[in-house]
Amino acid sequence: MDEKEKLLESLSSFDPLVRKKSLCRLSSMVKKGIIARTENKYPWINLHIHTFHSFNFMNWSPSRVVFEGWQKGLKYTGTVDFDTLAGLDETLVAGDSLGIAVTGGFESRVLVDDLREKVINSPSEPGIYYLCGKGFRKAPRSGTREGDFFEWLNKIAQDRNRKVIERLNDFLGDVCVDYEKDVLTLTPSGNPTERHIIESYYARSKMLKGGSTAGFWSKALSLPEPVVREKMEGGPAIFMEMLRKFLIKSGGPGYIAPDMENFPRLEDVVEMIEKAGGVPTGTWLDGTSEGEKDPEGFVSFMKGKGIRAIAIIPERNYNFPDPAERREKAEKLDRFMKASIDMDMPVVCGTEMNKQGQPFVDDFTRPEISVYLGYFLRSASVFF
Repeated sequence: MDEKEKLLESLSSFDPLVRKKSLCRLSSMVKKGIIARTENKYPWINLHIHTFHSFNFMNWSPSRVVFEGWQKGLKYTGTVDFDTLAGLDETLVAGDSLGIAVTGGFESRVLVDDLREKVINSPSEPGIYYLCGKGFRKAPRSGTREGDFFEWLNKIAQDRNRKVIERLNDFLGDVCVDYEKDVLTLTPSGNPTERHIIESYYARSKMLKGGSTAGFWSKALSLPEPVVREKMEGGPAIFMEMLRKFLIKSGGPGYIAPDMENFPRLEDVVEMIEKAGGVPTGTWLDGTSEGEKDPEGFVSFMKGKGIRAIAIIPERNYNFPDPAERREKAEKLDRFMKASIDMDMPVVCGTEMNKQGQPFVDDFTRPEISVYLGYFLRSASVFF
């Protein structure tokens, strides 16, 4: 392993001092021309990449995400983590060190009172909506109204996690996990997500059940053992996605139904994002839900709620093997983009990287999104 590879590996150490030293050395190598940057004829963008402060399937730190963005020649790179701004400062420092435009932020699920009866973009959860705050230049200080709000936002997310684990421990019997020991330690800032919870249960089942792991999950999930084995043979990432769907999502034994106690209100989070110096950023999935099917009404509603930009994940709008489904989703994307452009609503995009197989950056040569690259790039200016 050469020096660069060793530095990249240590760039995602849970020790912040190790990350800082690695970034400093990499920046020095960049300035000396030892490490080359891809020079793209047309600039690309990714403003929605999760880091290891929530869940990144490569377990990358903010510094590693920013370095990859620099090396691949992106014009703009942005990190985002669920229910925390723990990665913000490191994102900004890495951007300054490497000379690339970056932004940091968070993502959370909120309750939209006006749409309580409609599914928006959280499957099977009427009234629940994925909302982001992006473009922060510094994290809010503890003791301020907005600082205390963000601490509360993180606390209620972790309280939900504890409730999920209580239910799953009861359901799974001897395959149980300890939140503090097995789950909190999976992120450097103690901010685990549903995927970390599932990772802990999967590891625990392998340790306790060994060769009978497939049989255990077959019984727990009420699925034929050959089906379980087939999923397991597809790799841990594929199997854990199945576990997440069966155990934590709607209808699962660990599922926590939405209510005012578990989810903050859209308006409250928008207000606090503004007070903290960020940009309230909505999200749009694919236009197939009741809450998203009217793009003009959707964009207008969000503007009225103080949303100043909308983030999308383009692959969810064209990357399908079935031509009919791909055509339908692309048409819905076109309608949404037209409505956003007509109403002067900035739209940015990204790939998340919180699920195995998601690319580091979207393929903007794809005809479904190449036409909108210019608008995505112009939209990004709202964060800078």
